[in-house]
Amino acid sequence: MKTVKTPGATIHFRDDGILHIHYDDDFLTIEDTKRIFKFTREHSPWEVAPLYLSGGAFSNQDAESKRFNSSREVMKHCSAIAFLSPTLAQQILANFFIKIMKSSVPTKFFQTEKEALDFLLQHSLVSDNVEVMV
Repeated sequence: MKTVKTPGATIHFRDDGILHIHYDDDFLTIEDTKRIFKFTREHSPWEVAPLYLSGGAFSNQDAESKRFNSSREVMKHCSAIAFLSPTLAQQILANFFIKIMKSSVPTKFFQTEKEALDFLLQHSLVSDNVEVMV
């Protein structure tokens, strides 16, 4: 696994083919969101991957960021999306985001990392026989 810290997030390019973005305890603007997306696209070994999103207790983004993250430009790189939402506040935000974004890929929120990863592994495009170069 390759892990890179960027302003606003830590990005993990996992060996199992899952792209994990852990957002800092920040309120992200559209500029932050686009910078994280650009960095991820430039460094990802996969064109399409399951996306695992987690964050601290206070991770949120502005309306423009939410629209951008649900855009075709972003979604075409996702085979599935799992939100880790262990607190009630995060579950409410994740559920709201899922309803608004009307995802074209399987999208759910989970209370545990294991549940989220099990869901995403069903949508991983990386074979056990393929070595991922990162």
